[in-house]
Amino acid sequence: MITKSFLLTTLFTVSVLSVYAQTRDSTKTNPIRQANPNDRRNGYETYQSTSQIVGTGPNGMVNTIDHRYEGLRGTPYFLSDWTKGQVEMTAGQNYTNVPLKFNAYQQQLVLLRTWAGGDSIVVSSDQVKRFTLQNKDGQPYVFERLPMAKTNDQTLKDGYFLVLYEGKTVLLKRIAKTFKQADYKNPYSGDVRYDAFRDAFSYYLLKPDQTLTKVKLSDKSFIDALSDHKEDLKTFVKQEKLYFRTDNDAIMLVKKYDSL
Repeated sequence: MITKSFLLTTLFTVSVLSVYAQTRDSTKTNPIRQANPNDRRNGYETYQSTSQIVGTGPNGMVNTIDHRYEGLRGTPYFLSDWTKGQVEMTAGQNYTNVPLKFNAYQQQLVLLRTWAGGDSIVVSSDQVKRFTLQNKDGQPYVFERLPMAKTNDQTLKDGYFLVLYEGKTVLLKRIAKTFKQADYKNPYSGDVRYDAFRDAFSYYLLKPDQTLTKVKLSDKSFIDALSDHKEDLKTFVKQEKLYFRTDNDAIMLVKKYDSL
């Protein structure tokens, strides 16, 4: 039996989220224009009218139709499926078990309003402190905004970072996407017949003074950025045989740095 207390709590959660997230999800109502595969899927992409398709010469020749376009590959989202997640707002509210997606291409947190007919909206980034997603295997991914970070790049302050390790020093991974249009029509094209979203990862260290430093996924780049313990870190890399082919090697090195 649904109690009066439960109904009041549900109504309160719905009303508060509606205040914080009022922008309609453009990826659903207005798909990303460059990535719309229907733009070139009708087979008449190189013609402006039917007179260009049917020849008008004495032999009534018919021009060929270009079927080479192969559609869209990849996704703008970090995880392609909706996942039940958690959102912590800058004002202190904490919402759990809400359907979320992270649009890495546009750096937007998207929320599915199941109570509003399955409509999806973009949560205003300046109201979000952090959010957590889980993949199908239950692996959690914590994303955080850093509006107070010391950096001249405003896009970094406005976007989100995946937190790989959080100690005195914080290791962050910037999850982004690039978009590449198909390129096959011109004589000197690359004969790429599909549009594609591709991963674009970068790594950052956040020091206790909020300085944000970009690093490459290599032992030299990390050791140079953590320069006050260079020799100790070099020894640790050799002992542990860290090759920096995975995020875990970087996590181990930053943890070691924090312990020194």
